[in-house]
Amino acid sequence: MGWFWWLRTFRHEGMEWLDRTLRLGAAMDATGRGPSGREPVMPDPVDHFLTTPDGEAEHPLHALRMQLRMLHLFFMAEDTPMDAFVGERRQYVTRVWAYFEAGGPQAARVPGLVWPMIASFVGELGDVRAAMDSALANCRAHGGDWETAVALMFRTHMVVDAPGDLDGVDDDLAELRTLSRRAGDRWLRAQVCSAAAEAAMARGRFEEAKGEYEEALRLAYEVGAYAESPFLIARLAEIAYRAGDRPAALAALDEASAAADRYVVADSKAFVLLLRAQMAFEEGHIARARELCEAARVEAARGTPPPQFMVMLDLIDAVITASETAPEPALAKLAAALRAAVDRRCSDVIRATVVDSAAGLLADLGDFPRAARLLGAGDHWRAGRPRPRPEHAHAERTATAARAALGSVRWASEHALAAGLTADDVLRELDEARSSLAAEPR
Repeated sequence: MGWFWWLRTFRHEGMEWLDRTLRLGAAMDATGRGPSGREPVMPDPVDHFLTTPDGEAEHPLHALRMQLRMLHLFFMAEDTPMDAFVGERRQYVTRVWAYFEAGGPQAARVPGLVWPMIASFVGELGDVRAAMDSALANCRAHGGDWETAVALMFRTHMVVDAPGDLDGVDDDLAELRTLSRRAGDRWLRAQVCSAAAEAAMARGRFEEAKGEYEEALRLAYEVGAYAESPFLIARLAEIAYRAGDRPAALAALDEASAAADRYVVADSKAFVLLLRAQMAFEEGHIARARELCEAARVEAARGTPPPQFMVMLDLIDAVITASETAPEPALAKLAAALRAAVDRRCSDVIRATVVDSAAGLLADLGDFPRAARLLGAGDHWRAGRPRPRPEHAHAERTATAARAALGSVRWASEHALAAGLTADDVLRELDEARSSLAAEPR
């Protein structure tokens, strides 16, 4: 039932049944018999599992129960802040993860094949890329085309969202298209289109991304995966916004918001609010941008947004702060956003976007040498990928101001220094800038 619940947007109902079944198993273990006519006392299944010697490994239903626990964690990750849960139940999550990390047929089918996702929100469990590679190898050995494609899809999304230059993504996407056609699953084909669109977005190829998102949306509707639609529509809204088509962007945001409400997708609702906040800010509606930014933060707390979303939310919070008060307090927020982007292994484009904004603030403060270096770091981290709207216009204004203040020779020298800057170097630059501002007489 788990796949049906997840695909057809009965995830909350599924969570209730999964929780009840886990509790019933713990109750049966405690009483030594099956359910009677009376309502059994339902102990906490996590506590029961942790206090059972060797994690009930000798129980005849152990393998099935571990699959149930993995499915429960998978559903929970859809709408529960996992950092808090893992913090309280780390030993439990680690045991479930380790069971499937060992590989074998049970880790090459749903729900076991999603085990690398747990590594992504339990940092101490090891390198996520290594986990993805291991899961893919296991699916090649013990699964079929569908299972191999799902593992490959997880890895593709991870590579797009992580630091680096998208090495191997094109080869993986080519194999994904072959596997998804061979498997004949429209949901899988939709996921492949979405992964291809994310890769195109990371490279600034927005027209290509638009075609992929539209096809993903069509396939998701065909197969009834309606909970997929709000994010896909919101991405199409973002593309329209970056193309300068504000009416189309607003219309798509309205549609995405309605779909997010209809199918109870908090992360997509938060993403819509973030885009609205960014648009309001660009149009000079600062108070409205602040209102939308705070609403996005509230909505994000109800879901499980990815790290890059939270970094971008902190970024728009910082630039709004700069307009509400002054650039100085916004620098601290931008430094925190960049630190989060580094710690949570966000992509180079996300880091570059934060650094571009910091360069703009430093230029506003008259710190043109640092503005030139940070803008150069943004150029370097983008590795030739173009800045989209409106980031391109902002970077051009910063560069023009810094070049005019420094002169072309000094500008070129400071900008060239950025090629050797790491994220830690940039963070030190921001700390030094903040210290200098604090030391200035008022």
